[in-house]
Amino acid sequence: MNILQNHHKVVIFDTTMRDGELTPGIQMNIHEKISIAQLLEQMGVDVIEVGYPGKYEKDFDEIFEISKIIQKSTICGLASSNKEEILSVAKAIKPAAKGRIHTYTLVNLKNQFKISQEEVLATIKESVSLARNYCDDIEWSAFDATRSEPDFLCRAVEVAIKSGATTVSIPDSLGLLLPEEFAQLLHSIFNRVPNIDRAIVSVHCHDDLGMAVKNSLIALNCGVRQIECSLNGLGARKGNADLEAIVEGVLEQEDFSIEIETSLIKKASKLVSKITGIEKKKQALSWGNGDALPNKNH
Repeated sequence: MNILQNHHKVVIFDTTMRDGELTPGIQMNIHEKISIAQLLEQMGVDVIEVGYPGKYEKDFDEIFEISKIIQKSTICGLASSNKEEILSVAKAIKPAAKGRIHTYTLVNLKNQFKISQEEVLATIKESVSLARNYCDDIEWSAFDATRSEPDFLCRAVEVAIKSGATTVSIPDSLGLLLPEEFAQLLHSIFNRVPNIDRAIVSVHCHDDLGMAVKNSLIALNCGVRQIECSLNGLGARKGNADLEAIVEGVLEQEDFSIEIETSLIKKASKLVSKITGIEKKKQALSWGNGDALPNKNH
């Protein structure tokens, strides 16, 4: 177990079973998900996102059963801002020793002509407040944050935190940004959202440009303290940040610590490869060769 004192703890949020199941041709059954969840718990993964119960009926059963089994990791389910979807997650995680409702709202309104910014802010307030009635651990994601209007994004984050979100996620939903661009966006949020210190800030980076791992690690020096990733980088389109590469990258940084049993990562990777039939792609990331993280104060 890699635990360092007096370092910033990085929360590892695994979405192998939720976003990873969006990989074309992949569907995991309840027994496979239980085996993955148990191994993730042994590894020390902080948050395990199991599914989207309001959208997929099988996910409700999977979250409910895994919630009965897992004791140390937080069990998480995804929901939109829709009331019924939020209630579905609340019911699914009810048996969990530690549960989280993860709700998201579209914040890119450029093509949403029939809805105003104020209506979206009201939706964020209502949905996060509702979720908070059922669970103390609430994550809110600014869906399509990187294509949203920056001023509105900051207002949305502020409202989510004020309404009770304990974690706010800034996803690069379509994997569009280069590391410098993503860091600039995150610095703007940390500098402009007045209550940003009241929540953990998370990132969820997709690998469409091959930058998911790099963007996730650069985010740490902007103030981010949770990274969302998956075993073998599974996920929609070209996938998510790979968990193993994230762990290795965090361990190379002097100012951050991580509570992951690294000896079990290969075992988990092989288990997921066996279940999905997809071999892990090789990671080209290296933080040597002068590839330093940007300074937090710049």
